[in-house]
Amino acid sequence: YPRDTARAPDPIFTVNGIDGQMVWTSNALLVTTTTAQGYPGGPLVKGPLGSSASSAASWSVLTDDLKRAAGKDEKEIADSDAGVVAVHQSPVNRDVLFLQGQSRINWVSTDGGQSFTGRRSPGKDPSLGRNEVIKFHPRQQDWLLLRTARDACDVDVEMTECVYDLMVTKDLGKSWTNITERSRGRIGGVRDFEWGAVMGSFHGRTTKDDDVFVTAYPGNRKDEGEKGEKGEKGMYPGWDERLTFFFSDDLFGSAPKLEVQCGNLFEIISNRMYLAMPSTCPVDPDGNPRHGGSGSIEDRSVTMYVSVDGKGFVEACLPASLEDDGYNLVSTHDDAGVFVLADHAEPGSRGPSSDSPSADAYAPAYNVSLHTLSIGNVYRRAFITDFARVEGVPGYYLANAIDAGLSTRLFSYLKTQHSANGGATWDLIAPPEAYRYPQACNSCPPGSSLEACALHLHGPTSWFAPEGQHPNFYSVRSAPGVVLATGNIGAHLDFRSEADCTWLSRDGGLTWSDVAPRTSVYEVSDSGGTIMLAAHRSEGPTSELQFSLDQGACFHTVKLPKAMLVENIRVGSDAVGEADTFYVYGSACSKQESADCTFEGWSMDQGILYVVRLPDLVGDDWKVCDTGSSSKSYDDFDFGGKCLLGRTLTMRRRAADGSADDFCANPPSFRQSVRGKDICQCTMDDVECEFGYERRDKQCVPMPGVVAASACPRLAESGYRASDSHRRLVHSNSCSNVNAVIP
Repeated sequence: YPRDTARAPDPIFTVNGIDGQMVWTSNALLVTTTTAQGYPGGPLVKGPLGSSASSAASWSVLTDDLKRAAGKDEKEIADSDAGVVAVHQSPVNRDVLFLQGQSRINWVSTDGGQSFTGRRSPGKDPSLGRNEVIKFHPRQQDWLLLRTARDACDVDVEMTECVYDLMVTKDLGKSWTNITERSRGRIGGVRDFEWGAVMGSFHGRTTKDDDVFVTAYPGNRKDEGEKGEKGEKGMYPGWDERLTFFFSDDLFGSAPKLEVQCGNLFEIISNRMYLAMPSTCPVDPDGNPRHGGSGSIEDRSVTMYVSVDGKGFVEACLPASLEDDGYNLVSTHDDAGVFVLADHAEPGSRGPSSDSPSADAYAPAYNVSLHTLSIGNVYRRAFITDFARVEGVPGYYLANAIDAGLSTRLFSYLKTQHSANGGATWDLIAPPEAYRYPQACNSCPPGSSLEACALHLHGPTSWFAPEGQHPNFYSVRSAPGVVLATGNIGAHLDFRSEADCTWLSRDGGLTWSDVAPRTSVYEVSDSGGTIMLAAHRSEGPTSELQFSLDQGACFHTVKLPKAMLVENIRVGSDAVGEADTFYVYGSACSKQESADCTFEGWSMDQGILYVVRLPDLVGDDWKVCDTGSSSKSYDDFDFGGKCLLGRTLTMRRRAADGSADDFCANPPSFRQSVRGKDICQCTMDDVECEFGYERRDKQCVPMPGVVAASACPRLAESGYRASDSHRRLVHSNSCSNVNAVIP
């Protein structure tokens, strides 16, 4: 495709590279680009929705529009000052936008990008837009919080004069209030912040619109009616005992309702607040004396506390004798539990990124804070971990763990593991029984053991691999069970580009097939029915895309008018009827690399975007599938009859038998979803070990070096009673006859 060249999408060129942020309003698509130096903040580009989007003539650069909108006092601004770092979209109204400027001007739009109004950046200096952190209110479309750095921070972030102020607007930036000043010295330099309305309730009541959470350095208190001084500054160095967590119900117009000494950073996930404090803090969140662990390292090690209602915080207890350098949090499929991935400070540790590049993953807690080990040595790089849930399939997770048995770590030391029971057990992934591309994708001789020839997949950290980028395992909630990834068959994950193939699973990661003999980027749409692939830029220029309408059984080729180096693929927003439109972006390639390329020479920053709207591309061949009960375009999958988290599941999905009848798209009303059926009898697959214990075969035995009472002092006073077998049900498991496995 296209069979008629008139249906081919135009290459849409941008002056600089495409930054990757795409924002769909009700009537347009806004795309951010980079500066000439490759940083965020280049010209903003706008295109239409619908069939005309694939025509280059319908796209425009908004630099002149934004310069005019800057106002009469800003007529002489340079083109570079009209660059846009990010487009922020109200969660209440998709047509309400706040454009974060590169310089000292921001812009707003209330009509989805049809018109703009300039807004001078707030703050004392005023601030440079690229240094601002902006958050829309989750309930009020015109309210924003904005953290801004004073000019001194551009010189040296460690200068005393480098202070971060927190600003608020309730009229989309027409007027701003400096919360730092409004606090009358209660807060100084701000580090972390969020609207209280992100949580449904806090501090024993439903959150109000004026509620805010802030961590800040103390200001110099003044009497009521007087302004406070700037006080101490942030944000360096590292974890700092001088910071305090505050909860205010009136934007700091009066005394905060809650203060937690040493509160540094927080994250709200699964309607819980996790608060990180330096391990050397002399008090706990309630103000009671506490003693840091023997391994506490000043400015480095940290302890995490959790609150479900804001009335009090309790320590998130992890069964480990080591202090922690930092955490990553991953919510469970039901958004009611949280996996904690802790980067422990090993003996002799020099820093969170300089020694063991791993984190231990702890399963969701019992009694709020009692976590248990799920899988150890999960790979960690650049503060990101190779751990993810498989979207849409409860209890399914993927992780890359360091092979602890290796004496040296060169290029191959990670093993991909899959859990189908909420993290209770982890297994290697079996290779396919048959291959489409056996020469490229099957490097193992017949009869090889699973340990020597498993499937290993790149995780999120591989986007930052020094050996070169590799797209990671990827799933979306709207397409349960569909997972795409790059990787290889072998004993370990191989970071050489020539080792990569592209893999697809239709059952949440239990079984896989090779769908391309190369490193690809990919996207999923149409509730899992449509898949788009392209060779990643690491493979060199390409002038072809591949798409499938039957979950990978058959792929069809799209011929592009000009070759490009593909960075990524995005799919249009289903909310504006764009689920059948793919946006393929990257950069121009040199004619010296391929005759299909457009750039003269070797050095290029020019971006290319193709808008591929499949109904227009396919033309008369496009049709919608019959979803009736007798339709051959769908099948009902029961996950092999296995019980998952205590019950059988079924999923109606696109058939993938490669028949001609399967060249059809899911209708807009179709939703691929996993449904629970029968409750199962409990087995050992439904249990994990209690706090301080780990699984060995079918027994839970004490973890070496971990004494439960010292690892979690609150265990004795929590009222929690562990089972005599040291087993407990996995989070959200609903199996019956529990006594059979937890006597």
